[in-house]
Amino acid sequence: MKVIIIEDETPAFNKLSKYLLEFRADAQVLAWFSSLEDALQEKSLFAQCDLILSDIKLLDGDSFELFHQVKLNCPIIFCTAYNKYMQDAFDTNGIAYLVKPYSQKAFNNAMQKYEQFFDKKSTIQLDSKAIDIIEQMLQKNKKSYKQRFSIKKKNGIIIKEVSDTLYFQASGDFCVLVDINGERHPVNYKISILESLLNPQSFFRINRSEIVNIRYIQKVKPDFKNKMQIVLPNQITVQTSGARTPEFRRWLEGE
Repeated sequence: MKVIIIEDETPAFNKLSKYLLEFRADAQVLAWFSSLEDALQEKSLFAQCDLILSDIKLLDGDSFELFHQVKLNCPIIFCTAYNKYMQDAFDTNGIAYLVKPYSQKAFNNAMQKYEQFFDKKSTIQLDSKAIDIIEQMLQKNKKSYKQRFSIKKKNGIIIKEVSDTLYFQASGDFCVLVDINGERHPVNYKISILESLLNPQSFFRINRSEIVNIRYIQKVKPDFKNKMQIVLPNQITVQTSGARTPEFRRWLEGE
């Protein structure tokens, strides 16, 4: 059984791979694509796979953009962080889905559904109308998250992308954005407000005063009193609070 996984977060990819092999020992991950660009460069591989496990929202766009351009002869199980309001759209069009965080049991149920309806001799071409319907539902219901900040400096205003942020740190009634170069920039939000503006799939509030970006976590190691030390680029380290550590562990695993 050859499977292609489309997922831009390493912990989520590891989880999918683990669940897949626990369900089907004969499964082979034919390819892992973390972006639409990578998938399009290797689009010939899609003709060889039996199943696609795909996230919806990637760093460089929605996976629907890929499925509009690649001819598919295999089913797709979507793995999405969006809520169950999407369920009717997926079920009506015969496409299984997993809502993050999902369990091994939920994954197995989705796989069993596909084993029931598709065998090695079966082929299916995903109806473009079904993709359009799901895409429209997604656009209607997804929450928009903060993408960039305009920051006042002595020489004018600079723009900082949220995706290029290592972490945010509270500082009184505002926060400090620490970018990929280790430079610090003030942003005019309280940390409680800022937390609600950031995508929870990418950002996690590790303690009362800091929010970290999963994209730049290089290493995590245990610390005293149930805390976790997080290593970021530029030799920057931050630390979870003991109370936040259990939820942080689950977040890292994509649960």
